[in-house]
Amino acid sequence: MENNTQNIGNDEVREQVVRAARLVFARFGFKKTALDDIARESRKGKSTIYYYFKSKDEIFKAVIDAEAEIRKQAINEQISRISDSRQKLKIYIYARMQTLKMVVNYYEAIKNDLLDNLYFVNNFRIEHFEDEIMQINKLLLEGIEKGEFSIANPQLTAKTIVTILQGFEVPLIIKNLSDEEIQKSVDEMLNILFFGIVTK
Repeated sequence: MENNTQNIGNDEVREQVVRAARLVFARFGFKKTALDDIARESRKGKSTIYYYFKSKDEIFKAVIDAEAEIRKQAINEQISRISDSRQKLKIYIYARMQTLKMVVNYYEAIKNDLLDNLYFVNNFRIEHFEDEIMQINKLLLEGIEKGEFSIANPQLTAKTIVTILQGFEVPLIIKNLSDEEIQKSVDEMLNILFFGIVTK
């Protein structure tokens, strides 16, 4: 029981550091942030921070992971109220693009081309690639079951959709598209996905 209590306490301290680091990284950027800044924001000593994290890179990775969870919850909250499969897929994709601006540090990492220097940001995208394929595949299977989608290979279709979405992230960030522009882009993407480009 004592060990469980201690683990809960340790988890809380770690989360406090991550929350503080998220604010600091968003304020100063990855390169300009020092461990002293994170220690000051979290009101923890540097020795405490080093107990949980070996380096600034490791803290930033934890921040990126935390932001992924925030984004995932925000997307799930929006699609949970929708029953129509086509509308659910549309809102999923739209929310996915819109919430990119919520995750400031991941957003800035891509925008500032930190992918070349922070291998774990690229690894993060790879790690979450399969998870997102599973989510999209689930949406497609629900649509097939309801007779709203006709897809021969939903797993491959899900992989294709996620690949397109990841490729869309960089120009979205670089161009700093408005919500209206994002909506139009998503509508066009889904129009092609649902109806194709050839004359029937």
